[in-house]
Amino acid sequence: MRTLLTMVCTILTLGCVGCGGDGRPKPTAVEAVATFKGKPATGALVVFHSTDPAREKVIGGKPFGKVKEDGTIAITTYEQGDGAPEGDYGVTVQWIEEAGPGKFSLSSEGGVGNDKLGGRYSDPRAPRIKFTVTKNGPNKLELKLE
Repeated sequence: MRTLLTMVCTILTLGCVGCGGDGRPKPTAVEAVATFKGKPATGALVVFHSTDPAREKVIGGKPFGKVKEDGTIAITTYEQGDGAPEGDYGVTVQWIEEAGPGKFSLSSEGGVGNDKLGGRYSDPRAPRIKFTVTKNGPNKLELKLE
């Protein structure tokens, strides 16, 4: 009985290696920058889509970030800027035009409005950008959008 209990504990412990205390995979820091024609793509939404649908379910969503005025992106999975769990991702980018004065917009994150990138980077089924997050890094993603 003691041997069985030891085996079960060992298996459970090994199953959680690399996970947070709640069983979710631990994120790893990602340094990301997005530019369009050499200037920051301020306001663009960047989303990491796991190439493994089962992995995405374990994560509980998709790591994402919005491009800041300096072009940097705080990739977030669970908490602001915590990065993304290890794995392979297809990366999508949408840069929705803000509604001008007197115009109506439902949302600046994928709502009504034109994608300044013409949809070229927004299809998660056929991503133009692929990125692998590794435990030991460096995880540097430079998005030079056209």
